[in-house]
Amino acid sequence: MFSVIIPLYNKAPYILRALDSVFAQTYSDFEVIVVDDGSTDGGEELVREKIGDKVQLITQENAGVSSARNKGIALASHPYIAFLDADDYWHPSYLEYVKKVIDQNPDAILIGAHYTFEDFKPISELSFRPVWNYFQEAIVNTLFFTSATVLKRSFFETNPGFDPSIKLGEDLDLWFQVMLQSPQAFYIENSLVHYAQEDGTSAIQKNYLLEESLIPKILQDPSYQFGDSVPDGIYKDFRVFGTKWVLFNLFPFYRKPQNKDALRKIIPLLGRDYFLLSCFYRLPFFILKSVFSSKKLSWLFRSYMKFCFRYIYRK
Repeated sequence: MFSVIIPLYNKAPYILRALDSVFAQTYSDFEVIVVDDGSTDGGEELVREKIGDKVQLITQENAGVSSARNKGIALASHPYIAFLDADDYWHPSYLEYVKKVIDQNPDAILIGAHYTFEDFKPISELSFRPVWNYFQEAIVNTLFFTSATVLKRSFFETNPGFDPSIKLGEDLDLWFQVMLQSPQAFYIENSLVHYAQEDGTSAIQKNYLLEESLIPKILQDPSYQFGDSVPDGIYKDFRVFGTKWVLFNLFPFYRKPQNKDALRKIIPLLGRDYFLLSCFYRLPFFILKSVFSSKKLSWLFRSYMKFCFRYIYRK
């Protein structure tokens, strides 16, 4: 039923916890593929020693998490792909509940679940819903988190996997592509995945170059220019969402001086539909670098953006 894909890169302190959560699942029709992406902390040896042939362990030179996930997808033999990062872990009922959603909705392409930063709480019964008008909802919450997402393997027969050129937002890129082309999605409202915060090397803790993020792709890449292949309503919603998402996520890149030229090229693409926000990004780089290097000022700017999107640019 499920191929569980776990990319591993220097997560030795956490990988056995992740694997234990998989083997503790109440639903047992699955295979586990661990792709070691050139780890140097002994994680690969730990999996081989403690888990052995219970998983398919693949090694490759360091090429990034997208490449590792794509390798696992290529080796998967089950009809659904369940992603799990090596430092996160699942509730024992995770795969069982996902299967129940699929049994009731066999055309489902994408199934997500709520995640938590805390310990799991008892679950009385499964609670899930279809995801309608995803790009309208995603302005508030993008919903799908990699370790809490299952995707039908057939999607990859006609579409590429994770984009290896993106180091920040590669997972969102894939979910957006799915929702533009095959928007049969469901969301489980029970908290079934623990999103770990112990590892200070996670992507959200790093400062990336703008060109390593999803932002230029949303604004410039032809793969997001679907034309007649996407219903007008969905594509219109995506273009509105995409611009708002970029505006909301652009400011941290001003903290890195190397982004100056890339930002100068991106800003004109924002247009003037949301002028009360985009006008700030047209201020000189050195001013914005100083402003957004301050946690307090960054928080104030985020609050201002939330106010604008909630009350001024609601539609």
